[in-house]
Amino acid sequence: MTEVSTVNKEGQVTIPREIREKFEIREGSVLGFETREGEIVMRSEKSGKQFVEEWCSIVRTKLKGPMDLKKLKEEFYEQVEEDVLL
Repeated sequence: MTEVSTVNKEGQVTIPREIREKFEIREGSVLGFETREGEIVMRSEKSGKQFVEEWCSIVRTKLKGPMDLKKLKEEFYEQVEEDVLL
């Protein structure tokens, strides 16, 4: 898929709707940029919240039982904060 967009005077670019929908990019999505061999590569990055929600979904499926996702997320975030701050 190839799309074209124009850079405005603030240096901003609108990502075409078809691409946003295909990669589930919406307001607040985190995007990564990389340059390689004369090209700019943009990729959709998962936010910490998206990562935790997907991880919890996988764990819930594998456990096949009830679990307190809110508590699990809170404990995960606390551990991440401790790891980052140390």
